Amino acid sequence: MRRLLILFSLIFLSPMVAQAADTKPVGTLINLSATAEAQLPNDEVVITFRIEKDGADANAVRQYVNRVSGAVHERLRHEAGLKLKTLSRSMQPLWQYPKNRQRIRTGWRMAQTGQVVSRKLDAVPDWLDAIEAAGASLSSLQFRISSTASKKAQGELSLQAIATFRQKATVIARGLNAGSFRILQLNTSSQTPRPVLYRGEMPMMAKSADAAPPSLSAGEGKLGITVSGSIEVPFTDFPVK
Repeated sequence: MRRLLILFSLIFLSPMVAQAADTKPVGTLINLSATAEAQLPNDEVVITFRIEKDGADANAVRQYVNRVSGAVHERLRHEAGLKLKTLSRSMQPLWQYPKNRQRIRTGWRMAQTGQVVSRKLDAVPDWLDAIEAAGASLSSLQFRISSTASKKAQGELSLQAIATFRQKATVIARGLNAGSFRILQLNTSSQTPRPVLYRGEMPMMAKSADAAPPSLSAGEGKLGITVSGSIEVPFTDFPVK
């Protein structure tokens, strides 16, 4: 029985030993990477605006913010292809701190921020006028590549980066007098494009009847895919001269 157990053990161990032997490198390991990039037009806009009011009467402060936010919402909510949402809303007391005396509440400050996202870039100047005319302040304006366009481009760039990776591997294999190579590992990473950003608190300005609309440029963004990994090239014995 003992000899039978030993025989079974050898039968099961033999494939494991063979598999372990197969995992040993049979060639030179080389790490390399390749990148594919493209310039894409920014096709989406993100507008962030803020409504803020200070005052001694909490109800008056709240009513002002509600009125302005309601006017902005009423003006924009019917626009096709536009997403409007509230980002934050807060109300805090205002305090004075006289010397050697207990603090005194002097009033209230209320603030509400909202965001507009759309791919209808031609209508941006009109939306800015509507937001400012209602009494809100423009916090930031940025143009970016939409997720739909980005995903489509990433698929094409991935194929280009992989093709470039293989071309580099082929050159290296030829340089080592090897007839082939194996890809052992392959990783991909994307480069997030930087949006065109107009930032800074922009107070509402009175618009005259003949005032020209703001002139804006959406610009372009760079999108990139990097492929990195390791290849194995068969060993070659080079003569020493």
